[in-house]
Amino acid sequence: MNVLITGGTGFVGSRLTEILKQEYDHVYILTRSERTSDHPYVHYVKYDPDHPEDDAWMDEMPLKVDVIYNLAGASLQDKWTDEHKEAIYNSRMDVTRMLRRYAAQAEVTPGALVSASGINYYPASKSVRYTESDTFAAHDFLSTVVTAWENEAKKFEDLGVRVVCARFGLILDSKEGALPKMSIPYRLGAGGPLGSGEQWYSWIHIDDVLNALLYTGVHSSIRGPVNMTAPMPLRQKTFSKYLSSALGRPDFFKTPAFLIEKILGEQSILVLKGQYVLPEVLMENDFKFVFPTLEIALENIFDLEDKKKTVSD
Repeated sequence: MNVLITGGTGFVGSRLTEILKQEYDHVYILTRSERTSDHPYVHYVKYDPDHPEDDAWMDEMPLKVDVIYNLAGASLQDKWTDEHKEAIYNSRMDVTRMLRRYAAQAEVTPGALVSASGINYYPASKSVRYTESDTFAAHDFLSTVVTAWENEAKKFEDLGVRVVCARFGLILDSKEGALPKMSIPYRLGAGGPLGSGEQWYSWIHIDDVLNALLYTGVHSSIRGPVNMTAPMPLRQKTFSKYLSSALGRPDFFKTPAFLIEKILGEQSILVLKGQYVLPEVLMENDFKFVFPTLEIALENIFDLEDKKKTVSD
């Protein structure tokens, strides 16, 4: 297969690239900077982020692309200044529009677009359980971004492209994503509930995310929103207990919500608010989770971390 990836050098995209090239798929990575690859199946294609309307990059693309994975976008982890919030929104819209222009002029229409999204689409709630069949209007900054991003992706359907909107939950990995930062207070002996601790964390192991992306990319029966979360969400206070146990560290230091809000501002919703989200579409399509419970997921993550440390030592 020929696969086009945006965000191919990022957290999820780089892992996805590694898997695809091992399967002898040709991977075309749309990137903002000059890069070269010595691997015969990995090809970097530069575009101009300051001029997203410039389609010169398309000249370097093959005649046919089977699947597009759209994972690009400014990080949610950086401080949410007004300027960065604008970048969070515009980076996602610009790249998705670029991809649609490519799909419209391609000699062979891509078979599928798997476009990243987020469970922030759903309103925060301590009692409601959400599946892909639930629909809502935008209600805050992140849901506005997610809704606009998904609507832009849906326009590919007019071209005959199957569209999947991958609504990511909290992705767990030992080196990248949120977990390494989340682990710091525990390693320092200051871990524990954040705010009330009652907020839901709908999480997923990085390996299950990658498997789900590959699965939805080739299964023609799957389209529309797909919740990429493990089937067993947990309240933050319970998540904290599992994390402290996996690290062998205490879990008694409670951080009040007002302190987190003072430090993070609007960005505090990432840790103080949450949704109970179920991956109904994946389960109905017989997707098998390798790490369905947090205990199994964290055991794998920190066991791999310890093994890597042993090897480096």
